[in-house]
Amino acid sequence: MNPRARILLAAAVVLAAAAACGKDSPTGPTSGVVTLSLVTPNADDGAVTLVLTGPGIASLDAASSAYAVYWRVVSATEARGIVVGNLSAGVIATASVGDANHVGDYHVEILEVASRSDDVRASTAGYAVTLAGRH
Repeated sequence: MNPRARILLAAAVVLAAAAACGKDSPTGPTSGVVTLSLVTPNADDGAVTLVLTGPGIASLDAASSAYAVYWRVVSATEARGIVVGNLSAGVIATASVGDANHVGDYHVEILEVASRSDDVRASTAGYAVTLAGRH
């Protein structure tokens, strides 16, 4: 191969490498925070017990100083907690998770709800917790 061909080949390799670097390359998980928002059919909720599942759950925290959150991480993919206070519809807690870019990988199950007068609700029908990413 003559010197001119080598230079052209080297330039082509460098340009191809530079073009590849400019493309979106797959990235790994991005840890961050997701918000947990309560959907409730009642106006006098005082506590909700829940289970959050998904990859890399590190902690749960109250979304407001009006709420208290007691939690424990059961495993790398499960946390259980209770949120207490004069709860209303909207953001009640935040969770530090392993991949905030894939909120769909996380799920919340409501185990039990109590009123502000400490009466356990007969059913969790109409209740839900929605998740939204926040970095």
